[in-house]
Formats: sequence, structure tokens, C-alpha cells
Amino acid sequence: MAGVVETHPEWFPVGDEHMRKSAAFVLLCMSTALDLSREECAELLTDGGNDAGVDGLYLGDVEEGGFVVTIFQGKYRVSDLEGAANFPENGVQKAVQTVEALFDPNRAMTLNPRIKPPIEEIRSLIRDGYIPTVRVVLCNNGAKWTVEANRWVDQASRDWSDQVEFLHFNHDAIVRSLQRGPRVDAVVTLTGGIVVEDLNYKRVLVGRITVHELHRLFDEHGDQLLERNIRRYLGRANRVNADIRATLLDADASADFYFYNNGITAVCDRLDYNAPQKSDYRVQL
Repeated sequence: MAGVVETHPEWFPVGDEHMRKSAAFVLLCMSTALDLSREECAELLTDGGNDAGVDGLYLGDVEEGGFVVTIFQGKYRVSDLEGAANFPENGVQKAVQTVEALFDPNRAMTLNPRIKPPIEEIRSLIRDGYIPTVRVVLCNNGAKWTVEANRWVDQASRDWSDQVEFLHFNHDAIVRSLQRGPRVDAVVTLTGGIVVEDLNYKRVLVGRITVHELHRLFDEHGDQLLERNIRRYLGRANRVNADIRATLLDADASADFYFYNNGITAVCDRLDYNAPQKSDYRVQL
């Protein structure tokens, strides 16, 4: 933390060394979790007086009648670097209260100049009828919150119908993200015909893949398939995902699943397939 503070002291709030190291830790968590540069995340820091208990805030794009907000709250222990201390219960409670306050557009709040503009934008979107999905990332250089603290999370999830998700992110998560695993080699079976184009010395292949085939791939490779997409840490509570699941479980709607969804994009170093055949290709990625 000290190295980040010394290199870019202008990024962090004026205060004692503990406060600045804590802000640097939040910045590293944001940069890793959101897959953004440290310079970009420095603009997202909101720590300081009248910050409503928010150390960092990221407002995503507006789409499908909703938008995603990711809130970071950090608890960095300078005096205890063993990594065993839990995220404090009062910190979890405060995070719940923060969501209640910030996402009620009728609630008056005094906010500092760094957090006030994005909060005003969020409240404006809510007034216009857009529905927020909120991800609260509680970061510390220790263990997750205790079972006792989890009652605040469970109650909030029930009250807000999974519109708000609480996630834990710590030093181990940062290390796992930085230590990229081995490459994945896989064979994917496509259904029906394909369209292939060569563009600027790159190849694009468009085809149909069954949900069962995707399920098989994730059974075999897990989150390693998402290694370039660090936002995998932040992605369960989402209305679009819930609708996709509902479609798959509906016997009538599932037949038209192909027409309801835009599909997925996979990026690879190389792809090969048997060009002479006419359908049902097995593609090596």
C-alpha cells in the first residue's frame, strides 16, 4: 500500500498514513475487481467526510430498463497483517444502512463533492423509472464477515428481493486475479450451420451452441473460462440473468430461447474446424 501512496499521493485524501493506506487498498480492490486501471479507479474513490460510508463507487451503463451500481467499502488493518480478522459486523450493518439511504431519491443527504455527482445521477435514473442492481463489495485484508454479521446481509436480501448483493473481496482475491491460470483448450460442438469471416487477419465464427454444451464446458473448466473477465466476482444479482433462468425453466418459452438472447462472445488465440462438412461442427478453441 505504501508504494502506491508514495507514487501517487495526489490520488488519496489528506490525512494520516493509515487513512491513505486504507484508500490505496480500496483502489487496488476496485482496479482488480472491475478490471480498470488504477488511474481510472482513482477517479472513483469517494472516501472522505460526508461520504455516506462509501469508499468507492462505480456506475455501470444503463440497459434493459436498469443499471448496475458497484459500491466499495474497505476495512484495512495496518496493525494486523495476518489476514485472520473478520470484516467487522458494524461495517456490514453500516453498508446496509448506506444502501437504504443512497437509493432512496427522497432522502436528503449531505455528501462530499466526490460522491455527490454520481449519487445525483443514480437518483435521477431512479426517478425516471430505471431499476438499480446494487453490488456492495466489502473489502478487507482479512476474512469474510462472521455468521452473526451475515444476518444483516440475509435480511437485506429478503427485504430487497435480491436486488442488492453483498460480496467479500480481500487480499487473497487480488492475488488469485493477478496469478492468471493456465490457458484453456476445449472442443465445442455447434448445432446446424455456421458463418465464418476473415477480418484484418482475424477470424470470426458465428454458430449455435446448446445450453447443455455450455453447461458441460463450465463443468470441465469452471471460472477459468472467465479468466479475462474479472467481473465474474460481481455478477449474481441481475434481473436479466433471472429472466434468462426463468425462460430456460419454462417448457414453452425455452423452445424460443435462441430468439430471446443475443448469445455469448468467446475470444480465443486460435480456432479450427472441419470446413468440408456442412453442419454440426466440432470447433477446437
